[in-house]
Parts: sequence; structure tokens; C-alpha cells
Amino acid sequence: MPSKPRKVPKKYIGKFLEKSIISHKFIQAINLLKQKGEIVEYKDFTERYGYSSNTITQIAKGRQDAPHIMLWGLVHDYNINSEFLFDKDSEPFSG
Repeated sequence: MPSKPRKVPKKYIGKFLEKSIISHKFIQAINLLKQKGEIVEYKDFTERYGYSSNTITQIAKGRQDAPHIMLWGLVHDYNINSEFLFDKDSEPFSG
């Protein structure tokens, strides 16, 4: 007997275009890094992980999810708090 689908908690339901809450948080983190000047252009970030600059646009428009390597890069290379990306109530930057 298949299990009954779980109801999505309200805090995960939002008005965003991205495919998932993780991709939504990814875009938020990228924009914060741009505001801080740690990323000048999207292509500087995406090409570092082997993707084109168009990848950010595709994620923001909900056409693809954020690649795992880029999520890892935010945490490992840019000190983004992993709990922020996975929608726990926390600040974007570790520390």
C-alpha cells in the first residue's frame, strides 16, 4: 500500500518562480553575494563550476534546479550557511 503524500508545511509554500525552495534560496544567496561584491558577474560563479552564465537565468525562471555542485560551492567556497539553503530558519552566512 503506497504511503499517503505528506502535506507541505505553509512555510515552504511561497510565491517564487524557481522549481524548488532550495533553488529559491540558491538565487537569494547568489544575489546576496553580488550585493557584497563577492561575485561580480554571474558567469564568474557559474564558469567556476563548469556551467554557462545562462544557468542562473534558467534556475531563476524555474526551468531547472540548482546543480548540486553549485550548492556545494556556495557552502564550501563562499561560506553560505547550508541550513539557510535547506530552508531552516537561519542566517545566510555562517559565522
